[in-house]
Amino acid sequence: MRKKISFIHCADLHLDSPFKGLKDIPKQLLTDIRKSTFQALENLTEQAIKHQVDFVLLVGDIFDQEEQSMQAHMALRKAFQRLQEHQIKVYLSFGNHDYLNSQSFPHNYPDNVYIFDQEAVTSYPYIQDGQTQARIYGFSYQNRAVLENKTKEYQKTDDDCFHIATLHGSIGNENIQEHAAYAPFQLTELKRAGFDYWALGHIHKREIIAKNPPVVYPGNIQGRSTKETGEKGCYLVTLAENEPELYFLSLSSIIFEKVQVDASGWTDITSVAGQLEELTNRFTTGKTLIQLEFYQVAADKEIWFTNGQLPEIIDYLNQESTDNYIIAYKWEKAAKRSEWQHGGRFLEELATAFQETSLEKSISPLWQHTEGRKWLSKLEKDDQIDLQQEAEYLLDQLLHEKEG
Repeated sequence: MRKKISFIHCADLHLDSPFKGLKDIPKQLLTDIRKSTFQALENLTEQAIKHQVDFVLLVGDIFDQEEQSMQAHMALRKAFQRLQEHQIKVYLSFGNHDYLNSQSFPHNYPDNVYIFDQEAVTSYPYIQDGQTQARIYGFSYQNRAVLENKTKEYQKTDDDCFHIATLHGSIGNENIQEHAAYAPFQLTELKRAGFDYWALGHIHKREIIAKNPPVVYPGNIQGRSTKETGEKGCYLVTLAENEPELYFLSLSSIIFEKVQVDASGWTDITSVAGQLEELTNRFTTGKTLIQLEFYQVAADKEIWFTNGQLPEIIDYLNQESTDNYIIAYKWEKAAKRSEWQHGGRFLEELATAFQETSLEKSISPLWQHTEGRKWLSKLEKDDQIDLQQEAEYLLDQLLHEKEG
């Protein structure tokens, strides 16, 4: 009979994340944001010790960038040393952000850390009281992209123990939101492979894809923008002869949230202030960074945005709050039945133009400008999506300007 084991499954730590796109944030709060991935790592370590787990699985993208900082390596090593003091082992793989060929620092981690240091799938035993209680399988990215399906390489040994597979990749063969389709797999393939648990990484949204056996994305341990909302963390997992148990543990010290605000019923600016105060006070877990999205703003209420009254309310709420901070807001005018909206062909052509436009191609002349390119930084996919959406939003505002 197999002995019960417990472990923490986490992925996508993204230590050293730059947290791009945050503007006009107080210096101290910005400092806390920059430190949040490291704080989440500390929280992870403390949770592993608190629950006395047997081991921790780190499934790819431990670091955020190809060029890792000494600070990130020191923080990770310190966490591993703390876990070693409590006889907790670590099984670690690297993903598309921190692939093996990008790393310049030696892996001088303590003896409790086992690294999947090649792209071929291999395995390590978890031994307790002289017996193999579990076998953990996995691989690391050698280069930035692993495009082939790796599931056929996961072959169980004959050990009478729990067999746990770690895989940093994408379900299906297509991109999922902003995540590239690396190491793609099909759920049916994982289910028929005969493993007791599939510990996934790469997708930042937490999801239990299947329960028998568990196929799990824990998400990242710390949100990095308003696209990654809500609490972030890891799963505490217990495997025994009966049903597996999974329990989510929150690790993030900074939480991002998007809040939609229906402005159609607004009557006076004072009641709006009360509504926004109530909305921001709703969040009571840690520091929360909020993006407000106002919609159905009536024509006679637009002036509250343009004359500075609503920004003043936001500034006041930010000054009064110690934990919640409104980092940005957007607003949309109430829909009107105007001539251009009835001209369906024009709108269809406009939508097609946005879909077919290559942002990289559009801005390529800037990169060719001798002086201008000194001030440019590489646009990540997230940045390109943001710019595209902002352009569509501004165009919508301009189309409405002539109405009324």
